[in-house]
Amino acid sequence: MLSVQGIYDGKVLKVFDKIKINSPRKVIVTFLEEIDDDISSEELHQMAIEGGAFYFLERDEEDIYTDADLKLNVKS
Repeated sequence: MLSVQGIYDGKVLKVFDKIKINSPRKVIVTFLEEIDDDISSEELHQMAIEGGAFYFLERDEEDIYTDADLKLNVKS
């Protein structure tokens, strides 16, 4: 299975990537809802806070590293 992104301008479906398939295939085309891509960094930050995706970092069992685990890569 191959998934590619593209855009439909109301007449023609254009894909963003070159597709390396040379035989007829069945496809499924899903039209996504129009969204506002102009999300500010503040809005993105708020979504991350409220979404809970990073809550696991607050658990003690996730805190497995200490300063002693740090390794410096120093080149002369």
